[in-house]
Amino acid sequence: MIRIAKTQAPVSLRSGLLLRLGIVLVLLLALDAVASYFTALHFANLVYDRWLIDSDRSLAQAVRAEHGLVQFDLPRIALEIFQFDEVDEIYFKVSSKAQGLIGGDAQLPDVAPMQVGGLRLGFASLHGKRVRVVSTLIAPLRPQDPVLVSVAETLFKRSTLTREILIGMAAPQIALLGIALLLGRIGVNHGLKPLTDLAAQIEARDQNNLSPVPQSGLPGETRVLVARINELLERLSNAMRAQKRFVADAAHQLRTPLAAVLLHAERAERAPDTSSEREALGALHRSVERAARLSAQLLTLARTDPEAVSAIELKPVDLTSLTRQVGEEWVRRALERDIDFGLVVPDHPVLVQGDERLLSEVLSNLIDNALRYGNAGGHVTLMVEIGAQTRLSVQDDGPGIPAEERTKIFERFYRLPNGNSDGSGLGLSIVEEIARLHRATVEVTSGANDRGSRFIVTFATER
Repeated sequence: MIRIAKTQAPVSLRSGLLLRLGIVLVLLLALDAVASYFTALHFANLVYDRWLIDSDRSLAQAVRAEHGLVQFDLPRIALEIFQFDEVDEIYFKVSSKAQGLIGGDAQLPDVAPMQVGGLRLGFASLHGKRVRVVSTLIAPLRPQDPVLVSVAETLFKRSTLTREILIGMAAPQIALLGIALLLGRIGVNHGLKPLTDLAAQIEARDQNNLSPVPQSGLPGETRVLVARINELLERLSNAMRAQKRFVADAAHQLRTPLAAVLLHAERAERAPDTSSEREALGALHRSVERAARLSAQLLTLARTDPEAVSAIELKPVDLTSLTRQVGEEWVRRALERDIDFGLVVPDHPVLVQGDERLLSEVLSNLIDNALRYGNAGGHVTLMVEIGAQTRLSVQDDGPGIPAEERTKIFERFYRLPNGNSDGSGLGLSIVEEIARLHRATVEVTSGANDRGSRFIVTFATER
């Protein structure tokens, strides 16, 4: 069974900002609701506590001393009026240490000790109900035996008042939340307008419009983004120009050997005798060889493009062994031109970080260049040198390269004005590109005794 992975739809920046703003506002509303609850509860207690304190003081007025005893003298009808409440239940208690319960509900809890004449408020439980209690301590007879007068009330009116205050506060708070979200949306849209305008401007472009994006009227944060986009567009424009130039040059360079192949093939077909046919086939072979060499160099250049660099893995490469191996492949070509082909390398391995295939291409191109432009019967020497830096060089004793041309010869398809070779002009460009990939440098100097040329590839010192 094949399962198709579901891709999550991207969330827009506007939606993300509004979502975060909404979460913050909801959290603030929740905190405000908690604060409002305690505020409402405080004011509900404040209102009913004042009534409870007045009731407690009124009962304290009914406490008097008679014949050495404390009496609670309050008519029954007055007591019923005092305890009448349609919502809550009212309890009271009058007691002292010496006499015990003088009047009221014995189960009403006593509060903590206090000074005579003082008041104390608190919560307690009575008959399974939560009550608010206020107590005062009076001394009608003896200060050493004060009388405690307590009044308690259930909490229904307080809860109702708290709820009504919260409901009254909720509507404005919710309306304020809606207004804040609306203003936040307007603010987010206004703040993101430069980005939306920029996105619309870029989206309206076609693939051929790589001109810089204007930065006028943009905020500082957006200008940084636009600057990076313009840098990317500039690099892309340069890459496309280089690609078009490369394709045009490659087509031009391939056209000549391919035309020669076609010409020599026709000559071979129309050859009047065997010798003419053999001559045409030899020329055909050379043209095919040149086209193959040019195609191989073009592929090598493609592998050194920035897009292909990520696939290259640098490993330790022994330059001594690599130079011997590549040099052996060119011995036959050197013998054909009667060139003394020499090799100067250490007796031990010389390791550098690199790609063996690409470094072989560097050597092959430098050797091919030396054999093409060197004098027949001359000398070509491969060298590996170690010291402060590792260097790989190829030296010949040919006509040499003028000093003013030594920087131009690394350009693609560039050939010396007075050159008499049929080279493609890509070899040295390939050498420079591969050297750059290996963090190495390549330079050209005069050869030994100021004769010929010497190409030197210097590798960076490993740290």
